[in-house]
Amino acid sequence: MDLRQLRYFLTVAEERRFVSAARRLHVAAPSLSQQIRALERDLRVALFDRTPRGAELTPAGRVLMERARVILAEVDRAREDVRSAAPDRREQVSLRVCTMAERVLDGPLRLVSVALPGTEVVVASSPGDDAVEATRQGRADAAVVWYRPQEHRDLDGVVLGSVLFGIVLPQGHPLAGLAEIPVAGLDHESTVMFPLPPFAGIWQRTVDHLLPGGPQPGQVVVEPDLINCPEAMLRAVAAGSGVAPGILGVAEHMDVAGIVVLPLDPPLLLDLEVVWRTPPRPAVRGLVDFLAAAVDDPEVLVAPPRRPPGRRP
Repeated sequence: MDLRQLRYFLTVAEERRFVSAARRLHVAAPSLSQQIRALERDLRVALFDRTPRGAELTPAGRVLMERARVILAEVDRAREDVRSAAPDRREQVSLRVCTMAERVLDGPLRLVSVALPGTEVVVASSPGDDAVEATRQGRADAAVVWYRPQEHRDLDGVVLGSVLFGIVLPQGHPLAGLAEIPVAGLDHESTVMFPLPPFAGIWQRTVDHLLPGGPQPGQVVVEPDLINCPEAMLRAVAAGSGVAPGILGVAEHMDVAGIVVLPLDPPLLLDLEVVWRTPPRPAVRGLVDFLAAAVDDPEVLVAPPRRPPGRRP
């Protein structure tokens, strides 16, 4: 077992699909699969149950996932401590960004290292709530996440602001010609949603907004392989599976044909937060302040919070 295999294994465990993990690691899917098979042979256990729905961890895989996170976090800390001892070395800060938030904050994330002299910010995407877990376990210094459920509020955080969501309709839909879509007009529509477990903070809030009377059995459709591929949800809409929530200013620019993205009445606003572990390093404080200030840029699709924000570090 080597560190590369552990990183490969952990990425597959987080993504739950080999294809998505290979894309995130920038390796070929067959090569990734071969490395996981080699790790399983070395350990003499199966780490994943490979099913049509994806790669599910076995009991042995769940044990290794917890150990691998600790091992890799310690290796990363050791590497950074050694590098920081060198003269003129930039301090490194790791930031996890949950799915779709990286598109909302694309500009600031590209400029963050330039904006923080002496700091190198390493940005990595994470599916759903894993960004919170990575921060809690020390695999990341901070994370940008969607609204957190109560069980994730052990970390300090500040609300950056609210992101405006609209509704994605198939072209030719009877409501597609309206300037904005009344929520009441969606009560009989099938609603395509991202999976619940990795997005617990915003899943129920979204369903409650789109279907305030409560969904009927089978009315909420969760398509497979949507954890880290928002385009798949839009393709499901284009194929006639239903309607779906989509970020205004983002969804309409994805490379998916056959859809229309329109505002909602009343609007759907979902919060973005930045979270960190206590006590934060000065470089982490600088990163949080930069992100909080970035929402004032008119090109950033986040409206500053209208209520008192959470505590800054």
